[in-house]
Amino acid sequence: MVYKRVLLKLSGEALAGDKKSGIYDPKVLSAILNFVKSFRHHQKWEIGIVVGAGNIWRGKNAELIGFDPAAADYMGMTATFLNSLALKDYFTQNDLPAVVLNAFAVEGLAEKTSPELAKKHLAKGEVVIFGGGTGKPFYTTDTGAALRAIDMNADLIIFVKDGVDAVYTKNPHQYKDAQKITQVTYQELIDLKVEAMDLSALEVLNKTNITSFVIGMDEVLNFEPLEEHMEIGTIITKR
Repeated sequence: MVYKRVLLKLSGEALAGDKKSGIYDPKVLSAILNFVKSFRHHQKWEIGIVVGAGNIWRGKNAELIGFDPAAADYMGMTATFLNSLALKDYFTQNDLPAVVLNAFAVEGLAEKTSPELAKKHLAKGEVVIFGGGTGKPFYTTDTGAALRAIDMNADLIIFVKDGVDAVYTKNPHQYKDAQKITQVTYQELIDLKVEAMDLSALEVLNKTNITSFVIGMDEVLNFEPLEEHMEIGTIITKR
């Protein structure tokens, strides 16, 4: 399969690395930069990125404090915008052209995203970093990634997960009998109700011909060719 446009979904929590260096680990940022540069150079991919906010804000924090769930989600969306700005600045300082498009416009920093704008910037050779999630509460960044992939006419989504290297039948950290899934359809995952993927994201992608590939952050930090990644992670297709 030849891919032309690819969306990379990054875990926000993974950006903090070992959690000893603040909310951003320079080694992680450097690994992501090299990961993206390699694909642009060798595969000639047009690349979009969606990043989570776990290094700054998590829903569990909101529950403990007692914030309204919708307000907490908007805080999380704002945190994804901060991460998007951080990636954009790091990329551009290291000779990788990038732009941030956000679910809500931020004057002087980001235009409101649209399919037309995304494709325009991709055609210019820029990495498009999508901030702000879906722009609405109660949806995860996995769902945001699915919607942005549709906006940019992506052929492939690479979901980079923190703490797991693929999709499993159960949480491998809690169940010893959890089995790794190497290839599966969206519908099969919906039926299995796996924890590693958001149900609404799977339902959206099940209506498309976009292939998804799930790998762990360790595979990005210890970069190997994509062919080797595909032997490690999980490939998800419509059928």
